[in-house]
Amino acid sequence: MQNYLIPSEISWLSFNNCILDEADDSTNSLYERIKFLAIHSSNLDEFFRVKIRKLLIKNSKKNKDLLDKILAEVNLQQNRFGAIWSSSILPELAANDIVYYEKQELLEEHLHEIEYYFKSIILSYIQVIYISINQPKTYFLNNRSLYFLVKLKDTAGNYNYAYLNIPSDKLDRYKQLQSQGDTHYIISIDTIIKNCLSLIFHTGKVVSCNAIKLNRDENYLIEDENSGDLIAKIEAKVEERKRGSSTRFLYDSNMDAETISVCKKAFRLKKDEMIKGGSHHNFYDLFKFPNPVKPNLQGANYPALKHLPFESKKSVFEIIDKQNQLLHFPYQSYYYVLQFFNQAAINRNVLEIKITLYRISSDSLIANALISAAKNGKKVTVFVEVKARFDEYNNLFWSREMKNAGIKIIQSMPNLKVHAKVAMVTMKDKYGNKKSYSYLSTGNFNESTANIYSDFGFFTAEKRYADDLKTVFSFLKTKKKAAAPKHILAAGFDMKDKLIELIDKEIENKKEGKQAYIFLKVNGVDEKNIIDKLIEAGNAGVDVIMIVRGICTLLPGIKDVSENIEIYRIVDMFLEHSRIYKFANNGDEKIYLSSADMLNRNLNRRIEVAFPLYDEKHIAEINAIIQLQLKDNTKRRMINSEGINELDILDTDIPRRSQTDIYNLIAETNKE
Repeated sequence: MQNYLIPSEISWLSFNNCILDEADDSTNSLYERIKFLAIHSSNLDEFFRVKIRKLLIKNSKKNKDLLDKILAEVNLQQNRFGAIWSSSILPELAANDIVYYEKQELLEEHLHEIEYYFKSIILSYIQVIYISINQPKTYFLNNRSLYFLVKLKDTAGNYNYAYLNIPSDKLDRYKQLQSQGDTHYIISIDTIIKNCLSLIFHTGKVVSCNAIKLNRDENYLIEDENSGDLIAKIEAKVEERKRGSSTRFLYDSNMDAETISVCKKAFRLKKDEMIKGGSHHNFYDLFKFPNPVKPNLQGANYPALKHLPFESKKSVFEIIDKQNQLLHFPYQSYYYVLQFFNQAAINRNVLEIKITLYRISSDSLIANALISAAKNGKKVTVFVEVKARFDEYNNLFWSREMKNAGIKIIQSMPNLKVHAKVAMVTMKDKYGNKKSYSYLSTGNFNESTANIYSDFGFFTAEKRYADDLKTVFSFLKTKKKAAAPKHILAAGFDMKDKLIELIDKEIENKKEGKQAYIFLKVNGVDEKNIIDKLIEAGNAGVDVIMIVRGICTLLPGIKDVSENIEIYRIVDMFLEHSRIYKFANNGDEKIYLSSADMLNRNLNRRIEVAFPLYDEKHIAEINAIIQLQLKDNTKRRMINSEGINELDILDTDIPRRSQTDIYNLIAETNKE
């Protein structure tokens, strides 16, 4: 029997290859394709920061074989990336009168311009470190930073080596030069430095100049979260991360063997850590690649749509009182979430606000609204997850700011991350009774990511939601569990058990000849108990359909194992981030929207919330979205039994693109 599981690292790389598909798709606008190259580079960079170290340190044949497979796939993708950039993107830029200087000779008009910029700006950030080959010394490269390794030849014919930083952390990576007629010119600071090396190395000859970069392990583990100061431990680990063990040393494939040997010795590298790359690294800087002809070449614009009920002159609380409200981001404006907190901060009847924050925008308007609420005399309690990887400092900053404003801050929990995205506002009604308004979401309280992540936000004044959230917030405060919530599913309580019960019910219904099916839309699947239960459901004849954006260790379509399971990916202009759990329940559908993926970490090591929809209108909206995504024949890929993505063409005569179709559906609804 074919193994029905695939390593999570290989599955993730398969997803990242879909990003390259979009960069390679000529039907996308030019700058949309450049953006996808930036996403691919950013993703791959994070991959080496968090997923590789365990394979490097655990010396086993199984790990070595997996590492070899990973590096082979990474090499294929890097070569494909380079081909897209050089053979497609650059020629298309040139066809639109945009010249990107890379290897070609600079125009005379630009030589003075770049020399002036180098001398006046770039040079103030340059640090040069000479490598002594004969003296035992360890040289340090900052994590993710860019460098040049320069080989020099002195007058006596001896070779010397030095490395210098490329200050892309201080300056814009790409600079737009003076246009010549209708032609625009862009250059990287890397290329400027290369052209000005004689202004750094006044004696001797520059033999070669090659780009290098080091990734370090950032997947830290806190040994004992139950003792001592957890926040101090987190801060120490984040600092330690800056000097973590190397996981990938990228070097220019043109580098000669002697220089490679110098790098290996100077930076104390192992063979498996050394990976050939191009002449430029950190292509995630392409997010800010200049467009001199903007808005041309940018592609279609999809401004956030209104949610008409909230356009009333009434307060958001009056509107929620009348009917639950379901929002679709980024198709609809995130302004309404901000409005919810802003109005709560100044409403004289509001008594208390509670909220969980996982990833906060660096200039968070929500955090500022909470501060205003506290200063206006409201009782505000905020749970801040300071273990949110790569956002620790930002979350700690806002923790201090909010605490100084009088907000009660709860920071992290031992052995758990709080990934739920929920809030509750309690106020006095006109009779003096307390009433709670709940907000539950699939996405973070982050205005920046809300513009590009597809998520759901749900407002309700129903007591059944509020009572369940009170149970969750009570646990966050006291660390003591009461009975599990009755309506919502909560990881940290009984979410996984309830999901298995729901799947079991579908199996039972199918055996009894009743209507049975399962639909899951999540960002990842690797939880073994859930996978085994889905396989059991499929083998019982239950149709199982999943849309999984990222890691999916379950292989579908394997005879006698997973042949009744279909798995798809959708990669498009917005990041698919929402989670939907749908169960036929013999015709009385159960639909949950959730913060949780079907991953081991989400279901076993986090606090998560999945909330049910009861309103027929909202159930119809979600079903319409599901159908649009399942009919997508331009951006939807089918994952086959080997874990390979296959573009799923259903009807070539009628192109369907679910994200634009969802946008149009909401726009049409606004006209009704």
